[in-house]
Amino acid sequence: MKAITHCLLFACILILSGCGGGSEQAPAVSSSTGQAGAVATLAWDPIQDPSIYGYYVHYGRSSSGQSGSCAYEDHQFVSSPNATITNLDPDTRYYFAVSAYNGLESSCSNEVSTVTPGSQA
Repeated sequence: MKAITHCLLFACILILSGCGGGSEQAPAVSSSTGQAGAVATLAWDPIQDPSIYGYYVHYGRSSSGQSGSCAYEDHQFVSSPNATITNLDPDTRYYFAVSAYNGLESSCSNEVSTVTPGSQA
């Protein structure tokens, strides 16, 4: 049963990453400056699978360098298809990718990046 779940999870992440045909889809990302430093806000289409109960947002200052890889400096678990990552360094490029989780973690979506705003004077 775990292989089937993993297979279903893999098929779902293909929809998230846009590999199943059509336009490539990745999380949308924007950045701003808040009280806790630079902030990145991400949103993506949810996986339409009732076994998915959350997502990992993987992020860091370096690209994973490989499609589907989740090899980043840090990650944050969220239960909905959006996330706010706080305490980021100002004026820095960050890379992000998302994976679905149902007890097993899928491969990551296509990578997106943003440069956080400079610190306010």
